[in-house]
Amino acid sequence: MSMKPIQQGKILLFSPNMRGMKGGVNRIQPPLGIGYLAALLEKNGYKVYIRDTALEGYSHQVPIDQDPRMVLIGESDASISEYIKKVKPDMVGISILFSNLAAHAHQLAALVKKINPRIPVILGGNHVTNAVRDYVFALTPGNEAYHLPRELKEIQDPNVDYLMTGESDFDFLDFVQTYFAKKSLENIRGLVMQNDQKEVVFNHAHLKKERRDLKDLPHPARHLMNMEGYFKVGLFHSSQTKSNRILSVMASRGCPEKCSFCTTPAMWGSKVRWREPQDIYKEIKSCIKKYRVGEVHFEDDTLTAHKKYLLELCDLLEPLKIPWCTPNGTKINYHLKTQPQLFQRMVDAGCYQITLACESGVQRVLDHIIHKNLKIEQIKPAIKNAKEAGLFVHTFWIVGYPGETRQEMEETIRFAAESGADSFSVSILTPLPGTPIYRQVMKENLWWDSDKGIEQMIYRNSLIKVDGFQNPEAFEQWVQQQNAYLNSLLQKNNPQRAQELIKSRRGKDLLKIKQT
Repeated sequence: MSMKPIQQGKILLFSPNMRGMKGGVNRIQPPLGIGYLAALLEKNGYKVYIRDTALEGYSHQVPIDQDPRMVLIGESDASISEYIKKVKPDMVGISILFSNLAAHAHQLAALVKKINPRIPVILGGNHVTNAVRDYVFALTPGNEAYHLPRELKEIQDPNVDYLMTGESDFDFLDFVQTYFAKKSLENIRGLVMQNDQKEVVFNHAHLKKERRDLKDLPHPARHLMNMEGYFKVGLFHSSQTKSNRILSVMASRGCPEKCSFCTTPAMWGSKVRWREPQDIYKEIKSCIKKYRVGEVHFEDDTLTAHKKYLLELCDLLEPLKIPWCTPNGTKINYHLKTQPQLFQRMVDAGCYQITLACESGVQRVLDHIIHKNLKIEQIKPAIKNAKEAGLFVHTFWIVGYPGETRQEMEETIRFAAESGADSFSVSILTPLPGTPIYRQVMKENLWWDSDKGIEQMIYRNSLIKVDGFQNPEAFEQWVQQQNAYLNSLLQKNNPQRAQELIKSRRGKDLLKIKQT
């Protein structure tokens, strides 16, 4: 839509308080999704505010009654309320990236309505998108056996007026313009609401939205964020960094894979869409100057999927001489024949570490549980190729899948130990809403405790039953031990490389257990 926005439209975008481990390494970084929304709104004349309550109250950690190991990190209700009163927004949007942020998102909505019930509140993000997908799935005839909720509590909260689903940068702008123009909202893609009879209303087309061209996206509105606050905390996505002034960037969206535990294809699409490499370069160069960033983290799910674009980006990055890495797990078996040359070009352009998503060391698990198009015999050569090019290699592994045996988990650890990787993150499987694994867990009632659900999820918590373990605490302890064991191997097997790793990084906890 191209209607002119009214000037009084002040919009406040929230990122909620987060759950973390008491005494743990609780990572936090600028919310790129909100940044893109804010940039588009500003470009169209709106006054926009961004508030990451977890960052603003990062030192304020309150124990969570349900789990003494967990804390809620972020601002108090009183502090948040004072901020809302100060801004006096005409609309509030709240992003829920992960399900463990949902409870505080609804608390934020309640605070807004307590101050002014007329302020519309909109929830969006990955959690909301997949909650809607599960709701639609539950109502589809033939899916009754999955025992998924046949209600959508996100919109049934009296403090929430609307939901935005999917890749909603431009759709949210359409919604805002239409709302303030007091026109009908029925044709807004991705919008979910209730009618006067409290029935859920949305256009099913939002589930199969045509993907927008990323060339039309402005750069995230980092000037509206407390960037110095993130730099001060210094706990970005990757624990192995050269700087505490990190720039998080997304060069592309989408993933062609169909892993049963992942929500990326549903959220961003199965086709990988790149931004213009020249535009990515401009974003990075301007932020180096404006924020004095010393490192770049590419948060793409599949940065190496399109070799042509990546090589173009490398050509542009090399003169900047800024270190960068890929903290999200990249696919191992892309471009196998030319992988050594690709990795070498990345190194020449400043890449110092690559993260490879291995997931499992058992072919049956990869094929029949994860449905990952990866052969076991491709893992070690890829690690070797990366190391020979000059990259440090971090690896992702996941244990505790439904149907995975304890013997298979132990085989994964043995395989990882022999893989040649420099460092490891062994995570506990989390059943993310909207995924086949989540629906299997619901169908078979695989929760350890039915009172603990996805809102308690964190990658060190065991929520679902695991073969060979009597309780979640035993499994969590075993995973912690495996992380410690694997991350001790480099010092034992190659002390010189371990020292190189430590010297090239900031901090002293580089070979310790990673916590997310």
